[in-house]
Amino acid sequence: MSKSDNTLAEDMIILCSSAVGEQTAQRGIRALCRYFGGQMVFFPAKKDSGRSAEKIRGVLADAVGDKPAQEMLDKLMFRFGGLQIYVPLERCAFRKIISLEIYERNFSQGVSINTLAREYNISFTFAYTLWREGNREKFHKTMPYLPFSEFLH
Repeated sequence: MSKSDNTLAEDMIILCSSAVGEQTAQRGIRALCRYFGGQMVFFPAKKDSGRSAEKIRGVLADAVGDKPAQEMLDKLMFRFGGLQIYVPLERCAFRKIISLEIYERNFSQGVSINTLAREYNISFTFAYTLWREGNREKFHKTMPYLPFSEFLH
């Protein structure tokens, strides 16, 4: 994972969290990374009725609802308007969160690593690597602070 992937996702979450709350912002940005991950996306500056804005709003609305999606889109358009931005892959930008999810679902709910690999669209080997990272992170926190709420508990 490159530093810029992590920083862009964090910046977007921090930007949107003032309007819709941290958890909602994280869900929306994660959905954005899942849908547009690995692509260049144009964020319009003013026209929120165009094709680009409608597509972004649709992805956000599916994840967080209509009103928060519009508020997040307004924030993103204000900050990134007129720019084409590379949206990182979800598995890169949210690697620690995904590793904790995989570990928790396998350990607590008994979901197999094969099933989790299919759900996250990753290989079994990568899913197991993330499981080990989740295990390590659960018992030995590597970062004292991230803007992601999963690490604040």
